[in-house]
Formats: sequence, C-alpha cells, structure tokens
Amino acid sequence: MLTLRTLLTTSVATLALCGPTIAQEAPSKSIFTSGEKGAYHTLFCPPLPAALSNAYFQGYRCTLSRGTLENIDRVLKEPTNIGFVQLDVFAAEAAKRRDEFKKLTVIRSDIACEGLWMVTKNPDLDNYGHVLGLARRIPFVLPAQGSGSAAGFAFLQANDPEGLGRVPETSKSYVADATATISEVASSTNGAVGFFVQFADPDNANFKLIVEKGLKVIPVASREILRIKLNGQAVYQLQAFDLKSRGVFVKAVEATTTCTPVAIIAGSPDAFDGDRNRIDDQKDLIERIRKIPAERLLPQEGRIASIISSARKLSGQAVEEMQALIESTRQMVEDRNK
Repeated sequence: MLTLRTLLTTSVATLALCGPTIAQEAPSKSIFTSGEKGAYHTLFCPPLPAALSNAYFQGYRCTLSRGTLENIDRVLKEPTNIGFVQLDVFAAEAAKRRDEFKKLTVIRSDIACEGLWMVTKNPDLDNYGHVLGLARRIPFVLPAQGSGSAAGFAFLQANDPEGLGRVPETSKSYVADATATISEVASSTNGAVGFFVQFADPDNANFKLIVEKGLKVIPVASREILRIKLNGQAVYQLQAFDLKSRGVFVKAVEATTTCTPVAIIAGSPDAFDGDRNRIDDQKDLIERIRKIPAERLLPQEGRIASIISSARKLSGQAVEEMQALIESTRQMVEDRNK
C-alpha cells in the first residue's frame, strides 16, 4: 500500500525527470552583455535596469555572456531578453539568417563605437594599405572562433574579397582572446598581424600590453569597409579618438580608426504570434529604451566619459585623404611584388 510520503516522493522525482519547473520556464528578463570586465557589462548595461524598472519592466539584470553571437541567440530564443552587440557582427549574421532575424529589432546604435585594431612588430607595415597589399601572405592572429573579433574579421573578408578576402584560412590562427592575440604577435618571428575589436580606452590592460610589448598599432580603414550598410545604416564609421598622450598612442593626441557601433537588440513584437499583451509590452519596451537619452546610458564622469564624448567622426575631406593614402600604399606594394 502506498503511503502519503511515498506518493509525495514519487511525484517530486517524476517532476524532476519531466524537465524544468514553471519558474524556470518563465520569460527571461536578462540583458546579455559580454565578459565580466568588458565595456558592455561594466559601462553600458548598468543604467538600463533602473530605466526599465521606472516603466514597470522590472526584474531585468545585466547578465554575463560570451558576447555578440551568444547574445543574438539568447534573444532569438526568448524575445523578451535584451542584448548588446557589435553592429558589424549583427549585420554579418543577418545576411546569413534573414528569416530568423525578422524576429529581432535593433533598438538603437548611438551609444558608443568599438575600434577595429591591428597590431604588429613588423616595421615595414606603416598603414592598412601595406596590410591589404600583402594580405595573401601575412599570418594573422585572431581571438577565439565565435568571438566578436573573429566574426568581425570574417565579415571584413566577405565584404572585401580583393583585400582581406585574399587571406587564406591556413594563414589564420586563433587564440583565447585579445590579450592572447597581443602576446602571440609579440612573440612571433614571422611578422604576424593581430586583429581585435575593442573600445578605445588607453588605460585598458590590452592597450597597456601593446606598449609593454613594443607593438605598432595599424588603424583599420578603407573605402570598402566604409561602404558596408545594414538597412541603409553604415556598419562602420571612421572616428578620431582623443587619447591624449597616454598608453599606446604616446606620440599623438588622436588615434583614427574604423569603429563599429555598439547596438542594443531585442525581439521584434511580431515574434509573439498574436499575443496582444506581449506584443504591446514589447513595443513599449523598445520605445522606452529608444527614448532614454544617450548620455544616460554612458558614464557621467571620468576618463571613459571623456573618451566617448570626445570621439568624433572625420570630415568628408579627411576620410577621402585617408582612403587615398591607403589605396596608393596598397598599389605601391602590389606593383613592387608583381
């Protein structure tokens, strides 16, 4: 004869085997960022939960992740999630997964811009034109496959088949992260070039490591890169970052490179399949985030606030002059190597 205790024990065991509890299946309220020390998690996300709470979207929390690609998948899985992404990687995935990405919305991309950086100890590489002219023979070191930096490099290759697109797979090696990329390039004996995407902070440990290792920074910029668009919006911008006389840029007041905007994404209201309440809530959520003044999503004081506020887009003439220099350098290198 079954006792009450036996029935209860059996019921609990059965529930455990059947899967997650109702609480675990509840709609997620995560704001997916990146690593613990990354700018998404430490700088850009913290103001969001409070702003959403004031509009009765309560319970949202900044949540660690592996970065852009994971954040996209988390929002696709549960549209009420929010994610920070590199706009270039988002554009690359959107081109490959058009039907899936109809379920996503780019809420805004006006917060900050992450720089595209190349580093080397080869003294003969002076600008990006040299890199393009020798791309088919240069060994490249990249952060881990699946990282935003690796995905960004692949996107550049796909959109510049006659430039970085000529880099063979056998010339690419992958290491743990940007820090490991810098260290690997510093210890290389083959003129390797490292590539990573990172917010321009001269006091960041990676930029300090570049100085310590004596590496040269090559700003990434070309006409082909600046032509790339997502729904009519430029995926890359050419910006000058005011880095004063600190860190890697000890000889310059400004460092100029291409950068990709930091974007915030969430599920599209259409992802809720006719559930009126959830559709209306998602519309309100998106509108609420869009209306938050950009300055409220940024540090209000200190060096990071100063870097972001001082960053500026280059004039049309300055952009044209840089592009012309890169193209003439590339042509010179290619002519010399015929």
